[in-house]
Amino acid sequence: MTAYLDKNRILDAARVVFARHGYRRATLADIVHPLGVTKTAIYHHFSGGKEEIFHALVLREENSVLTDMESAVAAEKEPPAKLRALILAKLTHFQQLRELLMVPRDVGEEVAQLYAGHETSFRASERAIIAAILKEGQRTSIFRPIDTGHLAKNVQTILNRLELPLIYEDTSDHMEHEVDDLLDILFHGIMTAWGENHIR
Repeated sequence: MTAYLDKNRILDAARVVFARHGYRRATLADIVHPLGVTKTAIYHHFSGGKEEIFHALVLREENSVLTDMESAVAAEKEPPAKLRALILAKLTHFQQLRELLMVPRDVGEEVAQLYAGHETSFRASERAIIAAILKEGQRTSIFRPIDTGHLAKNVQTILNRLELPLIYEDTSDHMEHEVDDLLDILFHGIMTAWGENHIR
């Protein structure tokens, strides 16, 4: 039976279980039940058990959302539009995932808390994309000179705090409105006079 089992099938099953029960309440028995295998079969693929499965699942989701973010940024021409596209791609990805898996808010909060304490390659990649957008804005005289690394870290911190409330909004229109309000405040502080006139 283990011949038909691979890591992605296990992660797909685990994603549903973690979404419904949260990390702490989920058990390996919950994960193996829909797969029709024993716990031993899971350990063959994930010797670290539930914790290793959770981390592998987070990594897979990070790679997926990073791809969405990079595609959204590449589709835009101006740095302000790129930053907006990056933020909305990330929020939309997580909102759709929440809706698909029917993740209760308390489970979303638990996962966010578990995730918050870890510096991941995803966070570093996200920060690098934000910094690159800010640098491009400086090169094109849209944004004023500013420490892009520091600002990228601050933008990321603000976005991380807003993610959970925004992905649990009822509509994507409301989420976009909130993002636009946040970006208006940010751009007011970093745009040059030329940049404001150029974007309008």
